[in-house]
Amino acid sequence: MAYYLVRAKAAQALIAPSGLRMAQVLPGRTLCTIGSMAYLDNDLGQYHEVAITFFVHEPGARSLPAVGAAAAMLRGRLPVYIHQLPVDAEFSCAAGRGIWGFPKFMSSIDISRDHGLETVVLTVEGSHVLTQRVRLGGRRAFGERPQASFALRDGMLYRSPSTMSGELVGFRLGGARIELGDHPIAHELRSLGLPKKPLFSTAIGRMRGRFEAPTIFAARPFSE
Repeated sequence: MAYYLVRAKAAQALIAPSGLRMAQVLPGRTLCTIGSMAYLDNDLGQYHEVAITFFVHEPGARSLPAVGAAAAMLRGRLPVYIHQLPVDAEFSCAAGRGIWGFPKFMSSIDISRDHGLETVVLTVEGSHVLTQRVRLGGRRAFGERPQASFALRDGMLYRSPSTMSGELVGFRLGGARIELGDHPIAHELRSLGLPKKPLFSTAIGRMRGRFEAPTIFAARPFSE
């Protein structure tokens, strides 16, 4: 996963229908994360996934100053908003949408590894969205860590609590490179100032996670 420092105002415009407020990690700046996952053993079967997410504040919570938001993000205490979630398996797509309200949709996702790099190529309806390369490798680990995620579907906001742990974890400044195609999702990323070098990147060799049942409530579009 690569973490890109982007314009908070542009990111807020993308997620405005959710009613959520973007968390700024620097004045006027927020983080957009782009990650690729290869799921091997879970209730939804084997599949690939690309996640484009943003860190946000809980509804009704006061906005933290940038330093506080950055610290909360590093401790895993800031929720994430799942903006785009393409997958390459129909059952995972249907289950993710129906159970958790995730914005899953079918796509072509090619993930390859060579010389310590993972390359993901995302194609939607025959149009290239992005190619991202992330440096692999790491020896760290982290225990079970709670994380809340938000997703918007049909005017309803889904909040799903989860718990994740990881092994063979690597953390690097930079450590990734992205190229954008011509699909509308690529143009969304350009509106944030991509392509650019990420602030930092992470790689998790083995990840375990558990998603609980969501809480669902009506979304109220964000307004200044």
